[in-house]
Amino acid sequence: MSLKIIQKIKDQKIVPLFYNESFEVSKSTIKALYDGGIRIIEYTNRGDQALENFTRLKEISSTEFPGLLLGIGTVKNTEEMDDYANAKADFIITPVISRKLIKHSVKKDVLLIPGCFTPSDVNLAFQSELNLVKIFPADALGKNYIKSIQPVFPGMNFMPTGGVNANVEDIKEWLKGGAMGVGLGSSLVKSDLNEEQLTEKVKNLLQQLNQN
Repeated sequence: MSLKIIQKIKDQKIVPLFYNESFEVSKSTIKALYDGGIRIIEYTNRGDQALENFTRLKEISSTEFPGLLLGIGTVKNTEEMDDYANAKADFIITPVISRKLIKHSVKKDVLLIPGCFTPSDVNLAFQSELNLVKIFPADALGKNYIKSIQPVFPGMNFMPTGGVNANVEDIKEWLKGGAMGVGLGSSLVKSDLNEEQLTEKVKNLLQQLNQN
């Protein structure tokens, strides 16, 4: 599954991430992203309704959104990891990295994409044979950071998240700097966009990113 997810991110180049307290809004947001061509999404664990919403979204995703990989982000401890592994998250993204989280993800047989900031963080993932990390917060490190550390960690894939702008020029700069894809939050999934507008925005973005 981990190779499938990595390939999906490489193909898609962007991973939208969002949270909304309302299940109906969450569902319509996923539909808008899906209709725009998105097949991998991070729902974030950032509110009281996160677990209930995510559980319901996973229950309907195979029939309503076939082929969608739906993971959970902002998981900070093993208890939350248990909850979302039981809810059948396709992957779990954390804002931090620790040996305890890595060990627990193996126990739960779920793909962990840990948040890394320093070379020591990345090295912990590398030594634990993880092959994809989230660089977070990416805007604090800049677009040359990945290229600087990449030679030290052959085979490691990097996904910058946090402060990445949802425009083609900015995303392409990150990709040229060594990223295999980027996480896009509020710069893509804006509260003032309706379903049709979000679908159109995503379609245009994917089309432009895949032009030579």
